[in-house]
Amino acid sequence: MHAPDQEQLITTFTDLARISSPSWREAGVIRYIMKRLQKLRVPYEKHPCGESFNLLARLPGDSSKEAILFSCHTDTVGPCEKVTPIIKGNKITSDETSILGADNKAAIACFLEALHLIREKKIPHGPIEFIFSCAEEVGLYGIKGFDISQLTATAAFVFDSSGKIGKIVVEAPFDMTMELTMRGKAAHAGIEPERGISAIRVLSEIISRIPHGRIDAESTVNVGIISGGTATNIVAEEAYAKLEARSRSLQQLKKIESEIRRISKHEARRYGAKASITKNLEYAGFSLNQEQRVVSIAKRALERIGTAPQTVSTGGGSDTNILNRAGIPAVNLSIGMMNAHTKKEYILITDLIKATRLVLSIIDCA
Repeated sequence: MHAPDQEQLITTFTDLARISSPSWREAGVIRYIMKRLQKLRVPYEKHPCGESFNLLARLPGDSSKEAILFSCHTDTVGPCEKVTPIIKGNKITSDETSILGADNKAAIACFLEALHLIREKKIPHGPIEFIFSCAEEVGLYGIKGFDISQLTATAAFVFDSSGKIGKIVVEAPFDMTMELTMRGKAAHAGIEPERGISAIRVLSEIISRIPHGRIDAESTVNVGIISGGTATNIVAEEAYAKLEARSRSLQQLKKIESEIRRISKHEARRYGAKASITKNLEYAGFSLNQEQRVVSIAKRALERIGTAPQTVSTGGGSDTNILNRAGIPAVNLSIGMMNAHTKKEYILITDLIKATRLVLSIIDCA
């Protein structure tokens, strides 16, 4: 197997890391990718999505081989306005005033390096598609807004899982958001609080009683946003909370939703308030059979680069969820990024190299 150019790979990654790329404002990263694709003579298409773009690159190949898809995203969490990558031996970190952005720029760098090797070394391959999706970190909006029906791939490999290389995510949860709005009754808080019904108090009682945190091995609930009231001298007439519930079991997710609704309505009635509850299934979960071809390809590809494969379940969501829901069997693969979504994020240079080799190994095994 051809070895990646280590210096070129490091330069690509650190160049990408320096580009500010909050969700919906990834244009700089997308321009960087397009310039590299143009240089490599790889055809690509820009697909508008919200305030940004998804990028689809296609590499025609031997049509007798299976068409495969590689996927990653172009946005990062914050703070990411001024990223200073620092190389310390085998480790690349930020200066700890920002995230590093290995989630998911490590994957972008590996994909571009693999494409460079395919072109330079004339590596044989079947049809390959690459999706660089936008706004993944704020709700998978890029892949949700992409017309997946135009893809020809029958197996997809998403490079967007943290941890040491070797993990194959074969199971991920359903994710539901719920919005709770409590309407009470306003009154002067200092003169006649008895005449009021505090929506904030009602909502706080609900939050203290609903399932929260780790529910079971497959399920979690988290209240992430709370707001309400207009002034300290007014009994709050309205209060709002947004929460998420996740479970790898759709049946369990429905039970959790039902319990939250029951508690919310009960507490609202108890205090004389009115409850409004809405829900939205953000994305569907997936569970792949260990013997499915996409899993077998990933296992074989890891073994070929000397890495023991490990199939795992996760509590997180990714573009993998959307691809599986659309009918393209997909796995999420770890690429070596560590402490993602924190200022202590880092990645090892040896893992950047190994992830690139994994891309090439998957292509060879497909």
